[in-house]
Amino acid sequence: MKGIEVKIGECTKRGLKCGELEDRNFLVMDESLKKYVTAKDYKKMLTIQPSIKNGILNLYSCLTQKDINIVIDDVTEKRHIIKVECYEKGICEGLDCGDDVSDFLKEALGTSNNLRLIKYSSSLFNQRKAIVHKNQTLNYPIKKDHDVQYQDEGPFMIMTTNSLDDLNNKIKDDVMSIERFRPTIMIECNENISPFNEDYWNDIYVEDVKFYHMKPCTRCVITMINSNTGSLSKNGEPLKTLRTYRLSPEKLRKVYGESPVMGVVVGILNGGIIKEGDTVYASYKNLPC
Repeated sequence: MKGIEVKIGECTKRGLKCGELEDRNFLVMDESLKKYVTAKDYKKMLTIQPSIKNGILNLYSCLTQKDINIVIDDVTEKRHIIKVECYEKGICEGLDCGDDVSDFLKEALGTSNNLRLIKYSSSLFNQRKAIVHKNQTLNYPIKKDHDVQYQDEGPFMIMTTNSLDDLNNKIKDDVMSIERFRPTIMIECNENISPFNEDYWNDIYVEDVKFYHMKPCTRCVITMINSNTGSLSKNGEPLKTLRTYRLSPEKLRKVYGESPVMGVVVGILNGGIIKEGDTVYASYKNLPC
């Protein structure tokens, strides 16, 4: 679904929180498959804007111009538990949000498939950890395992403004907004910092919060979806340009193939509050990504 920009947030081991908002706290599943689905499966998913206030989750479809409210306490009290297959076949349980939102999703996404909205609950079974394989980091040691909610690979993903600016300077007939890449944390760098400098960051410090590099963030077809229309870009951007200069370096090319890299997945060692305007410090490693 569409992202939400916030000015301040709490960094926890499971991801970013801002008031009632929790990153990756919900997922959509296909009940017949018992498996999660994403914008790869339903491009129009990116045209749905979520918001939450006073315990009520609101979903608004930019295409149908309809919305629906889900009372979180009702979902918790009904406790309709569903088991779902997540990223890399990890199994976890979640709370079904009901038939009304299921009907809303089917109309908004233009499908007759039985889609269900599922809410994460830390009290339910979850066998998943943040998944990073040794060959994805050139055997660079990973500091710790992470519990995750419904993220794929790690609790946070960071990017720099310089990297996005560099890409846009290379794309001649289109401008990519930050919505295409959906970082958890966007870091504004001064002009002395080179584009894609984050490839080399090892430990990242923001106030009392300490992050650490886990793996490069590979990019897929979701970056090609216009979140206003739910359609793919006809010119193949931004993947077309990224593949000309952002394929994985050296030995990692065998791991990631033609999936270009932009941004890095990071874990967290010390939690805390971060806000817009905080200074970011980083230690460097020798190898990129």
